[in-house]
Amino acid sequence: MESATVHKDLWDKARVVLEPMGGLLTALAVASLGFFGSRHLDKQQRADAKLRLYSELMSKREDSESGLRKDMLQTIMTSFLDPRAGGSLETEVLKMELLAQNFHEALNLEPLFKHLRREIRTAPVSVDDRRDYQLRVSELAREVARKQILILEGAGARFNRFVDFDSLKGGEGPIQLEDAELTLDGVKRRFRVTVLAVDFENQELKLRLEIATPTSREESATGEIRTDAEFPVGYFSFPMIDNTRLSHDQRCSIVLTNFGKSGAEIAGLFFPGSRASLREKPYYEEVLQTLKDSTE
Repeated sequence: MESATVHKDLWDKARVVLEPMGGLLTALAVASLGFFGSRHLDKQQRADAKLRLYSELMSKREDSESGLRKDMLQTIMTSFLDPRAGGSLETEVLKMELLAQNFHEALNLEPLFKHLRREIRTAPVSVDDRRDYQLRVSELAREVARKQILILEGAGARFNRFVDFDSLKGGEGPIQLEDAELTLDGVKRRFRVTVLAVDFENQELKLRLEIATPTSREESATGEIRTDAEFPVGYFSFPMIDNTRLSHDQRCSIVLTNFGKSGAEIAGLFFPGSRASLREKPYYEEVLQTLKDSTE
């Protein structure tokens, strides 16, 4: 009986001591939660404010650059298309350089390049000046093509082939090059390039491109889907603009990388449609198929 009383007294004393401490600990816990919650909320608000400021600055910068590029494009194109503008050959080449360096991803510049090439050939300048202008324009086109090749190759696949002119009789083909098999995003395709003719004066190749995509017998009786195209390829053919549209929102382009006396070098690029030029928009069915694949 006495031991029970002593035990009860101990619990009573402990309760007297712990009850105020429990209240104090609860108060400290609530205060700490409020303090750290307030700090986290304040930190999140500052981060959101910085993000909004950054987004506004980037948006204003983009609007400013778009306005500048729009005015530049309008001025250059007006001077190109207005027959009253006139101007020296040096001015025409300079305008072509400005266009090619700033708008090669959005505009098909091949007609302007060919127009400038004709002007250089008929301009009343010395042979040396004509050669310098031709080299300047050719190097400009090759530089634009190199930039686009790097972008497309980084997102896709590439193959290289050499065209031996000694195999051609008077510039006439056909010469079938070695097939290439490339895979992109799980889609495997076989590419076959045939050289039909060579234009030595304009440094162009007339090609036939055959693309075979293996598929099920239900989709095709031959077990593959074929895509064929014939087109000329020169230094003024740029892969982001001048390409062949394939299924699964993919593209293929053939680029002339070098044209010499004994032969030419070409590159085949297999890349997603998202890397094509800004004017290339996917079909409605392709958008739906992409959305369907991403949700499966």
